[in-house]
Amino acid sequence: MEKPAEYKILKTFLYKEKQKFNEIEKSLNMRSNKLSYHLTQLVKKGILLKQKENYKLSETSEHLIPYLSKKNSVLTVLLIAVTKNNKVFLHKRNKRPFQNKLGLPGGRILLKENINSATKRILKEKHNINAKLGKVHSVSVESIKKSGKIIQTDLIIFVSASTKDKINYTSLKSNKSKIISSDYQLLEKDLDKEIKINKFVTKG
Repeated sequence: MEKPAEYKILKTFLYKEKQKFNEIEKSLNMRSNKLSYHLTQLVKKGILLKQKENYKLSETSEHLIPYLSKKNSVLTVLLIAVTKNNKVFLHKRNKRPFQNKLGLPGGRILLKENINSATKRILKEKHNINAKLGKVHSVSVESIKKSGKIIQTDLIIFVSASTKDKINYTSLKSNKSKIISSDYQLLEKDLDKEIKINKFVTKG
């Protein structure tokens, strides 16, 4: 699939902090009217700044740099186990992959979040559960195959959380065939483990 024009423009800023219009035009071999339109849109969105003759990424858009690659990257996912009396809170997935399977609640860690705040947000936003982080149990890499080909690779941070809310818990053993196999393995093998994940704040 061809990358959209705005993506191509942003990629030119990977190795250059600022560029003039003719520099971008030359590197992309894009029609000037088309380039002018998309640069205007990027400025309106606050992704690019125009300073006299130069364009540059805005400070709030610097986080886009790691994603401006030709290669598909690993998706980092937080999976959360809320357990009680050897049962666990699971939900039925609506999205592919694993559509209609029972799985652990989870989601991405957003920019400026840590594992603690992401755990609370995911459980509250997606399942209306008020919870607090327990332990970080493991970090795993999962490759998802379809028709013999890897279609997605996830870096899974597996944590537990506790809640005082009244929620429905599911028995693992009697529902094994209905549960995403990797989620089941995490619950069976890693729930008794604990690891530490370091947090660094560095200046770019």
